[in-house]
Amino acid sequence: MNQPLTVTYYDGVLSKPFTAQIRPVNQDSIAVSYTEQGEVKTVYYHADEMVLLGKIGRRNPALELTHDARIEFHERQLPEWLPVEHKNFHQKVWKLERTPSLIIFSVIFVVALGFSVIKWGIPMASHIVAFQLPENTLNRLGGQAEVYLAEYTKPSQLSQQRQDQILADYLKYVAEGRPAQLKFREGTSLGANALALPNNTIYLTDELVKLAKNDQEIIGVLAHEQAHLLKRHSLQQGLSSLGFSVLYIAITGDGSDLIATLPVAMIGAGYSRKFELESDQYALELMHKHEMDTVHFANFLKRMSDDMGEDEDQSKILDLFASHPATEERIRRVSEFKQQQ
Repeated sequence: MNQPLTVTYYDGVLSKPFTAQIRPVNQDSIAVSYTEQGEVKTVYYHADEMVLLGKIGRRNPALELTHDARIEFHERQLPEWLPVEHKNFHQKVWKLERTPSLIIFSVIFVVALGFSVIKWGIPMASHIVAFQLPENTLNRLGGQAEVYLAEYTKPSQLSQQRQDQILADYLKYVAEGRPAQLKFREGTSLGANALALPNNTIYLTDELVKLAKNDQEIIGVLAHEQAHLLKRHSLQQGLSSLGFSVLYIAITGDGSDLIATLPVAMIGAGYSRKFELESDQYALELMHKHEMDTVHFANFLKRMSDDMGEDEDQSKILDLFASHPATEERIRRVSEFKQQQ
């Protein structure tokens, strides 16, 4: 038997709550009876005029009605005869939120999902976007990055003869039919450094050239940067630094804001462990192909580390948490490569 149910009713006219009785009229309608100033009033509502607000936490369920009227239930269990959609679904959701094991599982699932998106989703989206951008976009991004780079550097003080010699070595040993523009700048705050920009440009600082003891070391650095260029590492790293925005770009294809945000990110973001090791491997294979001793590359890495003041003991600790490999690991990989040849 469908017994009337006591509820709190707001008629949508007055803010005053009324104690009311609701009962089914038929399978699609209910009647709400309440007393106002000694007069019993009855209002009827069809299922189409009711929206169920399921119970959340300690709040009991409620019905939003037409003309701002509202019914608030005194119990968590809804009557079976109530003609509202998704009633059973709301009951199940409330049951789930009151189950500790499911709450713990949900927290673990959300954390794992977030970790997966950051660890694999964003890098994968960055890779997809990086290789889908058209050449004119790459040129604009690289050109804008060069503008920012010019603010932190000065014109090169290397002689034209020295620049020409390095360029000749690059074209002979590194370019392999895919030459980039090779440019030189005095690094100032950048110090001994090299950068590969997506508009097919490689920058070397004067400080890096002076730090090298021979041309083989510079060739190793150029080969390393060539790999960054070919694999679009700077672009991928810059996109990854944009975080979840790159997922939106990968899904929608809307990269209209990239020109404004990405150039700074490409210059400021360091390469990931994966990208650095990939580029190291490329450089070692190219040097081996041209019968150059790969120890030159290791020597330069060590000297650059010393020049930057990298502490070996500290780097061992930080490397456990860092996204880029420590110099010691990179030198060890050079040694392993040489032993395998």
